[in-house]
Amino acid sequence: MENSLEIEKIGIFSDKTREIQEIAIKLHEDRQLPVLIEGETGTGKEIVAHMIHYGKNSDSSSPFIPINCTAISQGLFESELFGYEEGAFTGAKRKGAFGKLELAQKGTLFLDEIGDLPLDVQPKLLRVLEEREFFRVGGLKKIKLDIRIICASNRELEKRVNEGSFRQDLYYRLNVGHIRIPPLRERREEIIPLATMFLEAIARQKGKPVRILDPGAESILKNYDWPGNIRELQNVIERIVLLNSSPYVLPRHLDCLVPHPHHHLEKETCVLQPGYIVLPQGQLDLYRLEAEIVQKALKKFNNNKTHTAEYLGITRSALRSKLK
Repeated sequence: MENSLEIEKIGIFSDKTREIQEIAIKLHEDRQLPVLIEGETGTGKEIVAHMIHYGKNSDSSSPFIPINCTAISQGLFESELFGYEEGAFTGAKRKGAFGKLELAQKGTLFLDEIGDLPLDVQPKLLRVLEEREFFRVGGLKKIKLDIRIICASNRELEKRVNEGSFRQDLYYRLNVGHIRIPPLRERREEIIPLATMFLEAIARQKGKPVRILDPGAESILKNYDWPGNIRELQNVIERIVLLNSSPYVLPRHLDCLVPHPHHHLEKETCVLQPGYIVLPQGQLDLYRLEAEIVQKALKKFNNNKTHTAEYLGITRSALRSKLK
């Protein structure tokens, strides 16, 4: 994906975002320097990784290879990252396979959610960073690397280090080039420009007329805390463009973000809104309420159990027990 498209998605509407862009372009100049990007879910970490990869050259043809560390089982991670030789394990392809490291030669390997990298793989990644070479699984030949490694985490890796789930030496090595992306609630001056940008882009893409933000709607957007950050804002705007024909974005189009005094609740329904809970008139079924919250959280994060557990403030094992 071209750098120009990525920047359009994130928007440069504040000094904070402009500073991130400038740092990203500087980090682009040294492919040997590892980079750690930290920020909440939905803040645009992969977009910033693309900025680092492309720099000012949006036409670069060098590869950008992403890996989501939460999406690969622990047993397959090493072969996925390093590749393997013929006969390295049962079920291996006859001629072996390239790993993501080799596929990223002359380009960038992007390790998303690096905090979920298996502990037994962490020292091997550290060696890659220090030696710039590796062996395939089951291989005897050293393979030299010329790649940039960018990692991202949706929470502070230092906490993982203190918990013992992430190696301290790898953390310090990754943290040489560091970017923190503030959540949208810490840069509220960007909310309306971003919303306007999304209105124009999505309307153009869907062949719909561009909406105008009503002042009341602007106030709601600016005062909402956006736990899903830019991604949530974009999703809200897309829903408005698709489901409403009014030439204006009105407060009633944002009922999903704020309580509405005329909502009618079903007898056994409990509605969650930012900062408060509306309880039903009848008896409350706490088990049903908990199950509903868990299912809504899963849907919010596209069934990603790691993100869902972090959002609910529980462990993945606790989440699994609630899904039984």
